[in-house]
Amino acid sequence: MTTRHRVTFVQGEQRWELEVDDGETLLRAAHACEAPVHTLCNGIGACVQCKVRVHGDMAALSVPNHLERDRLGNIFHLTQERLACQSKVHGDVTVEALPVRLPKKKAQAAGMLRPLR
Repeated sequence: MTTRHRVTFVQGEQRWELEVDDGETLLRAAHACEAPVHTLCNGIGACVQCKVRVHGDMAALSVPNHLERDRLGNIFHLTQERLACQSKVHGDVTVEALPVRLPKKKAQAAGMLRPLR
């Protein structure tokens, strides 16, 4: 039997909630419930557009891997920011969907905001 965890995404007053299997990435969870977490690199950790801020226990997520530490620097434990594409869920967690850094219309026009494959 697979362990399931509740993931809650928040942005302002909006909330998106769902249950995911243990080990699912936050990015896949966000796309499953249509939370506003975006990617330009299709989830390989290159674009840093899927940054989220963890509210609560960081232990509910996987330990940051080398790629994520390289992209976020050594202060991720202070900012509570993680890359949704690299963070795997191992417990109930609430994360804040941070705004996309590129203007959304410009990214959409360029075909850069796309669903995870």
